[in-house]
Amino acid sequence: MMRSVTAAAALAAVIAFLASHLAAAQDASGPTLGGSVLEQAYGSYSGSGGFSSGDFGYGSSTTLGLNLDVKGQRARASASLETAVMDGAAARTAWLLVNSGYAPTDELFVPASGPGAGPDLLMAFRVRTLYVKLDADRVSLTAGRQVINYERGALWSPTDIFTQLDLTGLSPVRLGSDALRFTFPLGTTSDLDIAAAPGTIPADGIYSARLSGLVLGVDGALSAARDGAARTSYFGADFKADLEVGFYGDLSYALPDTGAPGSCRAAGGADWSTGDFIFAAEYYYNGEGAEADPLFPGLQNLYAAITWRATEFLSVSPSIIWDLSDNSGTGTLLVSLWAAQNATLVVYGKAIWGAGTGTFTGSAGLIGGIATVAGQLGATIMISF
Repeated sequence: MMRSVTAAAALAAVIAFLASHLAAAQDASGPTLGGSVLEQAYGSYSGSGGFSSGDFGYGSSTTLGLNLDVKGQRARASASLETAVMDGAAARTAWLLVNSGYAPTDELFVPASGPGAGPDLLMAFRVRTLYVKLDADRVSLTAGRQVINYERGALWSPTDIFTQLDLTGLSPVRLGSDALRFTFPLGTTSDLDIAAAPGTIPADGIYSARLSGLVLGVDGALSAARDGAARTSYFGADFKADLEVGFYGDLSYALPDTGAPGSCRAAGGADWSTGDFIFAAEYYYNGEGAEADPLFPGLQNLYAAITWRATEFLSVSPSIIWDLSDNSGTGTLLVSLWAAQNATLVVYGKAIWGAGTGTFTGSAGLIGGIATVAGQLGATIMISF
């Protein structure tokens, strides 16, 4: 782990050094450094309705995030790094997620072997973003780990072949991809976007081209992509329109090289606000199940969220992710209090039910009305600087 941390830090320093020289040549400001400290303590319950002492646990997690950014008129370098120390129930939960494949692959944990029940102390490190961006008159180039924002919806975006979704935290997080990205402006409201993640074997890489523009007030796009490792080509379309209520849709058709029948994935939703309330709802059809999206193997999925701004400093946000196919899902309730500038207190509750709880408790859930429930309650304190 220390070698990886050192390598990432060295790469970030090189990127910042190069971009700072580019920025200096263009009379730009110097580098900026920011970050956050997140202290999270919680109790956990994992069981089938009983109250055995083995069903309860407690733990804590401390996360440090650092962001380094250097900007010039035509150049930018950015690095976002995160490291965490977990103990007790927090460490064991994270260990189960890693061994079940639900934790992001770019996280490095210690110790590095043996599934077991999980260690009582765990360390993790992640490079969220690490890239250089150069802008010319007719083209923009971004190289490195970056979040390629093709998504339309709050959660699911079938045409976004690059971005991974991390649901291990309290809210969905999109992770960066190691890629090259070229953007060619075609007008004031349209552009051609080409991205490539060749990896160590270019033939097994991921490649895409996306043409987007604004037509009659509708922001739409057509795309084509290739996943070399999966030997599959993708063709898609997406749109977003704001008509007091925001509507959006995303459709992808997968065509495998084997000659097998193609399959569709589609998502659609809406978001709107009234008074102190913000609403969001989204439906996802996962045509090929786990083969197309391992994180959401169900054929039909639903996401819904409400945010209530109770006061200027207090908000309440319940949300649910529900796999309609096997009646499993995740529910989260966040109560956020802005205690001071750059300081937030969040009290949360989270529950996971149905078949998906096997990844958290090490035992499969039950289907048909008798569900295994796993949950955690606690408080989160975040301080940003």
